Formats: sequence, structure tokens, C-alpha cells
Amino acid sequence: MTVQQDLANLQKLQELDLKTIDIRKELEDIPAHIEDVRQNVETIRIILQKEQKRLEDAEGWKSDKEKEISLQSDLLSKSKGKLQAARNEKENKAAQREIDTIKKNISDQEKELMELMEAIEQYRIAIDEHKKEFAELEEQLKATEDEGKARMDEINATLSETDGGRKSLTQLITPQTLRLYERVQRKLGTAIVQITEPICSGCNFGMLPQKFIELQRGETLISCPQCLRIMVYTGEPIIDNGPIDEE
Repeated sequence: MTVQQDLANLQKLQELDLKTIDIRKELEDIPAHIEDVRQNVETIRIILQKEQKRLEDAEGWKSDKEKEISLQSDLLSKSKGKLQAARNEKENKAAQREIDTIKKNISDQEKELMELMEAIEQYRIAIDEHKKEFAELEEQLKATEDEGKARMDEINATLSETDGGRKSLTQLITPQTLRLYERVQRKLGTAIVQITEPICSGCNFGMLPQKFIELQRGETLISCPQCLRIMVYTGEPIIDNGPIDEE
């Protein structure tokens, strides 16, 4: 097998490996995205529960307030009866003070009741809005789960194909070259770099002129002395002037 064939197969292998990395990342991201949507649903669910509890509490306070106002109204009627039955100035003034106090209590209670009723109305509006939002998010979650499952099935099918393609490619590459490729790939993410000038495009390390000429000829597998990436010349073809003089 020629070096050129090895290099061609290595580039195909790297392209396949990078594609596989991308789709595996997508495969990992799908459950995370579904979980994000699920958390949004859960957040609205919790908000709804809290709002429902506040509404229930407010309605309970409203009921208590209405009972208190009714009780104070009964007391007011009794105090008015005392006023009418007063036999002297002292009893008259006492009954009047009692009436004034009760009226103030009723006024304060009615003010609080109005505030409660306004709050209850706001709670009901907020609950209706969040119920609508919750229903929409539940639909979104269902759609996201269905789409995610379908996409995961597609990706797993693609991975089965790429795994088969990778196995076939690795059988076409010299074992020693394959070991170098996989070692650098694991460490750096990319093991093959394309070169058009005497500088490694992976780490910017400058090449010796002699090595660059060897690389251009493509007769020898050449790795960058610094990062060990396998270099492939993709610039203009050169005219072969014979053996390289080594000084």
C-alpha cells in the first residue's frame, strides 16, 4: 500500500470520525433538551400549586372576614337598641361610643374584604394564564419527546453505518499509521492537517525546507515534530528535481 493511499484513507477516516463526534454530541444533547422542557413544565406546575394555595387561603380569609362583618353588624344592631333604650345621658353616650367603635370595625373589615376580593381576582387571572401556559408546555414537551426519540433512532442508525464504515476503512490503513492516527486523535481531536506552506496548520510549527519538500512529494508519512499531527500537502504540485541533498 502506498503512502498516498494511506493518507487518502486517513483523511476519509478523520472526516468520518469528526462526523461521528458531532452526531454523538447531538445524541447526548437531545435528552438534555427534553429535560429542559420538562423542567419548564415542572416550574409552571409549582407556580400553579402556589397560586392555587394562595387563592384558597385568600378565599378562606374572605369567608372569615364576611363572618366577622356579619357578627359586627349584629353587635351594631344590639348597640342601636341600647341607644334607643338609654334612660339617661350616661347610657346614651356609652351606647353611642359602642356604636362608633363597631362602625369603625365594620369599615376596617369591609376595606380589608375589598382588598381580599381584588387579590382573589388577580390570583384567578394569574391561575388562568398559567393553566394555559402549562397546557402549551405539556404539548411542547410531548412533541419534543416524540421528535427527540425519532431523531435518536435516526442517529443510532447512522452510528451503526459509520461504525461499519470505520471498520472497513481501518482495514485499509497500515497498522502502524492507524495507531499513530488514533493516538493523536484521542489527544488533540484532529490527527490530520492539510498543509500548503512549510508551517503546521495544527500548531503553527515551522518545517525545515527539506521536510517540506518530502511532504510535497508525498512519498513518506510525515508528522509534525511538535504536535505529531500527520501532515498532508494540498498546495500546488511541485516539479520533481530528483533526490534531496542532505547537508
